[in-house]
Amino acid sequence: MSNIDFPRMQYDLHLTLRQFWRDPRLAYEELFPGAKVPKFLIITEKDVIWTPDTFFSNEKRAHRHDIDKLNLLIRIHANGTVMYSQRLSLTLSCPMYLQKYPMDQQNCVLILGSYAFTVRDIVYRWQEESAIQYHPVLNTSLPSFSLGTAETSECSSTTSTGEYSCIQTKFTLTRLFSFRFYIAQVYLPSTLLVVVSWVSFWLDRSAVPARITLGVTTLLTMTTQAAAIGNSLPPVSYIKAVDVWVTTCLAFIFATVLEFAVVSYSASSNLGK
Repeated sequence: MSNIDFPRMQYDLHLTLRQFWRDPRLAYEELFPGAKVPKFLIITEKDVIWTPDTFFSNEKRAHRHDIDKLNLLIRIHANGTVMYSQRLSLTLSCPMYLQKYPMDQQNCVLILGSYAFTVRDIVYRWQEESAIQYHPVLNTSLPSFSLGTAETSECSSTTSTGEYSCIQTKFTLTRLFSFRFYIAQVYLPSTLLVVVSWVSFWLDRSAVPARITLGVTTLLTMTTQAAAIGNSLPPVSYIKAVDVWVTTCLAFIFATVLEFAVVSYSASSNLGK
């Protein structure tokens, strides 16, 4: 798993997909009863036997590896059990909910099923043990997330052409609240901007250019930072946790500018009297 893209709400997945099924027509041990036959046979052409038309329903793009040969393995066992293994790279859609960003947790799914065969022909099941296997170092390839356990389940979809079997797995991604990416780039700079804007409280009331420059500069800088944060995320209709923080900082900075305006107006009114 890599390249978790929030603006596009998608992620990349590199996997080896292994499918097992039993085809009685391929049970060659029955052709030679009592004879010693090979435990399994390996074939290189998938078109010579029946194979399922498995597809990924939330796939955006897919690539089958073929360097320097097609990464495909078909193993036929003596009792007719077929193992169909292939290496794939996928780009999958993942609807993300960012209300708690950047302290959020996302659930990305992988859904696969048959494209044309209904439940009368194919029913998908996960392997009972170790259905999903991934290398322990996978977490190091996700610098901003911690990958939890993969939960598997079975599902089905019904359309006008019938009911189709499918299976899915859910990957739980917990965002790492790292110093570098969030405290150093979001929270610390915005906090310092608010503190700098408060410096105007200690400036003399008559230092109008200095107070206006300080207030407007910090306000514009905070607005620029808010825009940069917004551009790194998809446009959504709800409020995110980072929006609350940024809006609060903007309110504090704007309050310092407003305070100076009120004080200046009050002072000029008193002088007029």
